[in-house]
Amino acid sequence: MKQESKYEQVVHYLKNEIESGRFPTGSRLPSIRKLSQDFHCSKDTIQRALMELRYDKYIYSKPQSGYYVLEQQTSHEDLIISVNDEHAAAYDDFRLCVNESLIGRENYLYNYYEHQEGLEELRKSVQTLLFDQAIYSKADQLVMTSGTQQALFILSQIDFPGLAQEILVEQPTYHRMNQLLLAQNIPYQTIDRRVDGIDLNELEEHFKSEKIKFFYTIPRFHYPLGHSYSEEEKLAILDLAAKYQIYIVEDDYLGDLDPKMGQTFHYLDQHDLVIYIKSFSTSLFPALRITALLLPNAIKEAFVTYKNILDYDNNLIMQKALSLYIDSQLFEKNRLARLALQEKSQEHIQQLLQRYPISLPNYPLHDGLLLDLRNYPSIASLKHSPLELDFFESSYLANCPYHFAKISLEKIEETLSYLKTESGTEIGNSLEFDFVVPPPHS
Repeated sequence: MKQESKYEQVVHYLKNEIESGRFPTGSRLPSIRKLSQDFHCSKDTIQRALMELRYDKYIYSKPQSGYYVLEQQTSHEDLIISVNDEHAAAYDDFRLCVNESLIGRENYLYNYYEHQEGLEELRKSVQTLLFDQAIYSKADQLVMTSGTQQALFILSQIDFPGLAQEILVEQPTYHRMNQLLLAQNIPYQTIDRRVDGIDLNELEEHFKSEKIKFFYTIPRFHYPLGHSYSEEEKLAILDLAAKYQIYIVEDDYLGDLDPKMGQTFHYLDQHDLVIYIKSFSTSLFPALRITALLLPNAIKEAFVTYKNILDYDNNLIMQKALSLYIDSQLFEKNRLARLALQEKSQEHIQQLLQRYPISLPNYPLHDGLLLDLRNYPSIASLKHSPLELDFFESSYLANCPYHFAKISLEKIEETLSYLKTESGTEIGNSLEFDFVVPPPHS
C-alpha cells in the first residue's frame, strides 16, 4: 500500500475534521504556521492542501484573516455542466456562498449600508479580481450597481465634462441600450459595427461634431456579431477619444471568456476617458443583478449622487455572497470550467461545419454560429422557414436590415442540415463565393 504524502495527509485530516463537525461551518481553521508545525512540513505543502480544499468547496479564505469552513453538502461530486446550462456549476457554488453570508450576521442584515459605492468587502474582492485580469484601478474608482442596465441609465442621465448630450452607439448593439435610448428619448448618433470592426474615419466625424457625450462600445465578443477589436484598433479609437475628449463606455460583458485575456480599453487608456463595465450577471447567472464600474474621477461624484436617488444600497446579501465567491476562488474555478466548455463548443461547431458544408459565410460565436446573409438570395424564405434563427431585430434602433442571423448551439446541426439539404442547391448556385470555415474571431 502506497504511503500518503504529507500533502495528502493534510487534505485527509482537514476533510475528516470538517465532515465530522469538529471544525463546524463558519469556524476558522488553524493557521498555516500551526499546520506546518503539526505536520512537520513546509508552508507551501499546507498552501497546496488548502487550495485543493477551496476547489472542493470545503473552505474559503478571508484576506488577512485566514481560512474558514463552508457549509457542507451531502456530497462533493462535481456538477456536470451541460451545453444547455453553462451556469449550473456556478449556481451550485454560489448557493453555498449565499448560505454562508447569512450565518451569524443578524446585525449586518438589519441595518442600512451607507456607502453607495457598494459593500467595501466586495469592492476589495473585485479590485483583486480585476487586477489578476490586468485591469488596474484604485479602490475608490469602483462602484457597484444593480446590474448593467442601472449603470447605463445613470450614465445616460448625468452630465459629463463638456456638457455634450448625444450618445454614440454601435449598430447593432446590446438591445437594452437601444431600449434605454428610445424609452428616455435620449438624443443619439449611430455608427455601423461590422464583422470586421468600424470605420475609423466615420468615427472621427462623429467625435469632431462636439455633440458626443460618450461612445458606448462592446470591444470583446461584440453583441451580437462576436467581433473583437484588435489592439491596433483599440489604440486608434483611444487616440481619437483623446483628441476630441470623448468618453468611452467599455461594456466588457464577456471578458471572462477571453482565453487570450486581451488588453482592454481601460488598460490602454492614458487620459482617464474610459468607463469600464463588468457584469457578474453574465459571468454567473442573470438573477445576480450586480455590475462593477470603474469610473474616472471627473464623473464619479455625479454618478454616485444620482445612484443614491435610485436605491439606498444594492442587495447586501448578494454582494457579500459574491465577495465570498470571488475570495474563495470559486469564481476562477467556474470561469475556467466555462472556458473549457466554450472550447468544446467551438470544436463541435467546426465538426458540424465539416459535416454539413454550406456556402454562406459564417463566424463561430461563444454560444452559437453567426450567418452572414448579405448576399443570400432569399432572406424571406429563411424568415418563414421552420428554422429558429435570431435576426437581431431588437439590436437595431432603426429597421433591422436582416444582414445576419444567429444559430444557437442547440440548433446548429438541425439548421446546417436544413440549409444543406433543403436549400443547399439554391444557395450554391446563387452565390459566387466558395465555402470557407473562418477562424474564430480574434
